[in-house]
Amino acid sequence: MTVFSRPVQLPVGAGIKDFTCGSEVVDRWVAEYSASARRRGTAVIYASYCGEKVAGFYTLSAHSVARESVGGGWFTRNAPEQVPAVLLGMMGVSEEYKGRGLGAALLRDAILNSMKIAELAGAKALVVDPVDESARGFYEHFGFTALIGTHRMALKLQFG
Repeated sequence: MTVFSRPVQLPVGAGIKDFTCGSEVVDRWVAEYSASARRRGTAVIYASYCGEKVAGFYTLSAHSVARESVGGGWFTRNAPEQVPAVLLGMMGVSEEYKGRGLGAALLRDAILNSMKIAELAGAKALVVDPVDESARGFYEHFGFTALIGTHRMALKLQFG
């Protein structure tokens, strides 16, 4: 049985090396931008390890969505012009470890961290831009819904 570490926040300036998940967009981001993301203030990376190797990761960023860019629904109801949100910017599981539940574990951790952010600073949803239809199906499976009029998906963070 493969054992994965609980996701840990990478230090400022630390990137991910020798990682491929099979998504050109994600793999390119990892190779070119992961080391500078936090230093530039654009994302915080959380990585799960198998031994010394990054098995999977996700990123979170503070975000907002223009209310007028969404075609209605729960996301825009009683919301300000800029709807506060958390962005799940990048997420990937190494090709070597796919199909072992790591993606679900990473997403669960991202949701829990996003709920903490929502509690501390206010955020209506966890927003994601699925890279393809397979990713869209993955997020739908875990309760994300389409933001009407966009290609984005969101999970409500405020339960009440």
